[in-house]
Amino acid sequence: MIAFHHSSAVRLAAIFFLLFTCTVAVAFAATYWMVRGEAVGRLRSDLAARADLLVARMAREPADVALADPGGSRVSALFDANGRLLAGRPGLQAMMGWREIPAADAHLDEVGDDRSESVLLFGRRLGDGILVVGEGMHVSEDIGEALLTGLLSSLAFVAFVGFAGAIIIAWRVDRRLRCTEEALTAYAAGKMSRRLPVTGSHDELDRMALAVNTVLDRVAGLVETIRQVTTDAAHDLKTPMTRLRHRLAEAEGAADAEVKAVVGAAAADAEQIVATFDALLRIAQIEAGARRERFADVNLSEVLETIADAYAPDAEQSGQRLEATVVAGLHVTGDRELLTQAFANLVENAIRHAGKGAQIRVTGEAKGASVEAGVADTGPGVPAQERKRVLRRFVRLEASRSTPGTGLGLTLVGAVADLHGATLLLHDNEPGLRVTLSFAQDEPQTHEVRSQTTTSCTRGADVASRSIRTPSSR
Repeated sequence: MIAFHHSSAVRLAAIFFLLFTCTVAVAFAATYWMVRGEAVGRLRSDLAARADLLVARMAREPADVALADPGGSRVSALFDANGRLLAGRPGLQAMMGWREIPAADAHLDEVGDDRSESVLLFGRRLGDGILVVGEGMHVSEDIGEALLTGLLSSLAFVAFVGFAGAIIIAWRVDRRLRCTEEALTAYAAGKMSRRLPVTGSHDELDRMALAVNTVLDRVAGLVETIRQVTTDAAHDLKTPMTRLRHRLAEAEGAADAEVKAVVGAAAADAEQIVATFDALLRIAQIEAGARRERFADVNLSEVLETIADAYAPDAEQSGQRLEATVVAGLHVTGDRELLTQAFANLVENAIRHAGKGAQIRVTGEAKGASVEAGVADTGPGVPAQERKRVLRRFVRLEASRSTPGTGLGLTLVGAVADLHGATLLLHDNEPGLRVTLSFAQDEPQTHEVRSQTTTSCTRGADVASRSIRTPSSR
């Protein structure tokens, strides 16, 4: 379905249709006036010739005989210099040159269907008098009416054909542009195998599509190269770092107290590096779109409640209060493991950076045709000018970078959001930070709100989310 008010193809087709129709209308109008003018011109020639004939007759015959009323559509009269009727049809008036008068004023004797609406008069000097001859214009009027009817019918047909042609042109152009838009949207969403359609017509749209496809091939190649380098580097470095961590763990058990402390710190650093490599590999996998094959219906309410249960003890241990207000039965299509990891990262970020005494809330609700879930805290928050920057890799707002973390947590959340077609937004919680993911749904969901306080939850809850933690971003 073409969106008429948003389609440039439709606007161009409409302009073409208007120009085409106006041009044809002007051409038809010019034709009408030319044909009608030709008919009137012939009538004028006939009247001039008839006046000459009457002048010749009056030279041989008395005026009343020569101007005897012929009846029908023709009239003639002779006037003296003062305009007094001397002979001919009563009701006419003395005049010079050409004039059109209503047929009723000339008192024509027309019969049948050939009745004129106007009479064309011609007056000329005849000695001291004035000769006036006239004839009904029914012939030119009939020609004009027939011509006008034909031209209007033709104009209507031409306008219909032009309109249909404009619609077809607009539809074809709009369809190709819509296919182009869908291909580029899919490409931006991670389906880097998509290309612009080429019809083989070798027109300008095909040439543009081929040029853009060349650019997309180049971009896809560069992105794949960067991703492969990142993945290979992470794999190659992860293996020796894992071995180093195990060896440090063995040395930690056998060393004396001082050496044990140094080895323990080195093991912690090695574990942090391994966690960073794990995060990089997972982000690369998500951005490649490979996890879409695992998409299924996910009960997001259960995911959010599980995360709140799992992290409530950590929040309580940090002097914070973690609560969940989640609508029951919220469902989205996606990867349950990745969604769990994304929201676990958000909760862990809040616990790590909100500070002692902060309140953290996990929320999930249906808003119209979308499902919105998020994590909010009452900590120091993130400045508005920094909210886009913290979504980049390795960005941390802490200048000293003394807090554990690598700056990949929110990057992974952003990758998960992009994979699921969700909108990731960072808001001011007044005070603190509120991070929300909005999932578009086909139909709005309405469920009963389940609100619970989880600071008193036990460690017996499902803690699957603990196994997928990623270092903090903030």
